[in-house]
Amino acid sequence: MTQPAESLSFSEVFQRFRTTVGNHTFRGLVLVGTLQADTSSLLIAGLNPERVAFLLTDLSRSGGFIAQCCERLAEIADQVSLRCAPDDWFCPHGDHSDVLSVYTGLRAVLDRWSDLDRHEIAVDLTGGKATMTVGLAKAAHVLRLASVYVDSDYDKNRPIRGTQRFAMPQDPYLVFGDLEAAEARRLHNHHDYAGAEKIFRDLAQRVPGKQEYAIYADLSAAYLAWDSLAPQQAEAALDCVLAHDILPADLQKMRTTLEAQRRSLARLTAINQRLTQRNPQTSDALAALNDLDQVLALLGSLHGAALRRAAQGRYDVAALMRYRCLELLSQHRLATYGVWTAEPSFDAVLQRVPDLNERYRQVQRTQGFRKLYDLPERSIALFDGYMLLQALDDPLVRGWNISEVRQRSYVRNTSILAHGFRPISRQEYDQFASLVDEVLDRFFALNQLSRQAWEQIYQFVPLAD
Repeated sequence: MTQPAESLSFSEVFQRFRTTVGNHTFRGLVLVGTLQADTSSLLIAGLNPERVAFLLTDLSRSGGFIAQCCERLAEIADQVSLRCAPDDWFCPHGDHSDVLSVYTGLRAVLDRWSDLDRHEIAVDLTGGKATMTVGLAKAAHVLRLASVYVDSDYDKNRPIRGTQRFAMPQDPYLVFGDLEAAEARRLHNHHDYAGAEKIFRDLAQRVPGKQEYAIYADLSAAYLAWDSLAPQQAEAALDCVLAHDILPADLQKMRTTLEAQRRSLARLTAINQRLTQRNPQTSDALAALNDLDQVLALLGSLHGAALRRAAQGRYDVAALMRYRCLELLSQHRLATYGVWTAEPSFDAVLQRVPDLNERYRQVQRTQGFRKLYDLPERSIALFDGYMLLQALDDPLVRGWNISEVRQRSYVRNTSILAHGFRPISRQEYDQFASLVDEVLDRFFALNQLSRQAWEQIYQFVPLAD
């Protein structure tokens, strides 16, 4: 004969409840102070956390709710040894009977438990006033706390004793994750890689069976690091993407590009390690600037970043990147003559072109300089570099009017990110960009390389909508 539910002792109720808990464990448990001592006691004993906190109301505080929980737990002392004794329970001051007071109480708990990770803390959504439960549920979702509750069978709106069972509400991301993913894709495709990575990383943790979210998060992390000129960090993140034999469809068809980007990042890492020392050697700098593959990688990173910033309407930053491209092109060509712009020495090149100094002064005359200067003794500025190349009759500038460099770079030089105080307009940026594009075209023609194939590598892969 089945034992009537009403006659079950709390010990017997707990025995049944414990079988439903499984292997769920939490280090911290936050409960609301209701009049349901059985529910709170079942969770405390069933989960047996290291720390327990109650958000009490004035009614539950004065009604002896904590004492009732202690009585229930004393009945099952032979079945479970509590890791957090009642004397160690934390009950923040205040009447936690509405949403705002629940937030305040939970904040006090989290401040005290700041050494715990959020996923190690669970909140009980079983009882309490609707406003308390709503407040706790909202906070749990935002703060990434686990949610638990005690489910039961009911008879005339009353829980049937002995049917209590442990449950965890499903994460709404299981349903709404696609909406979040769509927003992450939008951010990624608009070059907000920090925002995209954050959402994808969150989805990867919360939505089971969606491996692509972790892959997309790694890709966004790689592009964020690359845009921040941190190639080694970008290389490691892209390695995580390419470690997968099969990628999401939109990335799988771009795998060749991703692998080319990975090789470029390796080159950037190499040139960074060679040239970012406090006092780099001239020989190291010339070796790096003479290495066409390394120069193409650095040039591609700057050019790609300029295109992305321009697409965002950030023309000052885009012009700064374009200016650096223009400078790098002259640095590379001068390095082929053994001249490093940071610490110029003309010993080697003067053996090939003994009258270089006079040629350099003649270029200045052609450019309308009133005062003529000898070969630079310290660093070589942008336009000085192009005048040197013309003096050397370098094929990059042969038959080309280098005065364009001086005239159009004036816009960049007077911008807020250079030496001036005003922003660059779209029209001004486009005029300067066209100059850089012209020099790039000459550079790729000189080296018999495809500019289009090169640009493809440095265009960050977008995600399918």
